[in-house]
Amino acid sequence: MWSGLLRAAPDDCLWQGADTLVDRTHGWLSRSLCWPSRWVDGFFQDPLRENNEPAASLVRVTGEQVWRDDNEDANDVDVDARVWLPSAERRLSLLFRSRDEDRDDQPVARDLPGTEDEGGFRGALRWVVDRTDAMDLDVDVGARSDLTTFVRARYRRLYPLANQSAWLRYTQRLYWEDPDGWGSRSLVELDRPLAPDTILRFSTEVRYTEEFNQEGTGLGLFQGVNLFKQLGHQSALNLGLGVGGRSKPGVVDNYRLYARYRRNLWRPWLFVEMEPFVLWPREQDYQGVHGVVLRLETLFGKVDV
Repeated sequence: MWSGLLRAAPDDCLWQGADTLVDRTHGWLSRSLCWPSRWVDGFFQDPLRENNEPAASLVRVTGEQVWRDDNEDANDVDVDARVWLPSAERRLSLLFRSRDEDRDDQPVARDLPGTEDEGGFRGALRWVVDRTDAMDLDVDVGARSDLTTFVRARYRRLYPLANQSAWLRYTQRLYWEDPDGWGSRSLVELDRPLAPDTILRFSTEVRYTEEFNQEGTGLGLFQGVNLFKQLGHQSALNLGLGVGGRSKPGVVDNYRLYARYRRNLWRPWLFVEMEPFVLWPREQDYQGVHGVVLRLETLFGKVDV
């Protein structure tokens, strides 16, 4: 019975590549992440429920090296994992991350106030309350490696504009974190396609935290513009400009200009990025700080190709 179940399981947990040592090793790791949840779903599945989509797992490992001309170099290895729980109709998943997920939403804002990562490992249970093509609502409940807890709710809505010649995306996050307290993030993004392979995006974000309130600095504000250009089936370019600051007093804390080149190479699960940038931080009297970031990203699990 066990061998029959394994043979019947769809083999889309890994990329079918060449029969080399690297591909076999990657395939073994991907199977070990993806097949357990698929086997559990297949073994306990109700035959009357045809929409019970099997679960899968995906792990992303990113190595990052930062060089800056002010000698504030840094390097890091980030691990992000999502495990869809079996027989939950893709409503429940476990998340494991080595850094805050919110920092990935606005790469141009990573060095702006309110985006600092406190480090440590965190895990959470995510419940997808509702999801449609134009809307999704989910809730995270989790803890960090220092045994502090957090609760986050996220609502996203997509609105077509001008007969779908532009798209407006609204994202609202409410959260409570121990010991920082309550906070919120309101993000509005306007996407305007300029060509089939080119998109212009305008972003505006407002942040509130109890720390900002206690310091009397008002709200955290961010404004950004990005140009996304697809260069082919395996590469793309993102040009970005961001400005961030506080509402009290009305000052700009940081300007950032960058170009982010991302390329898929050798295998569908391997990516490399290069991001040269210039910062103008207020704490350094807006003197330009030049730098470059190199990233190597590897995916394990079911990779869409």
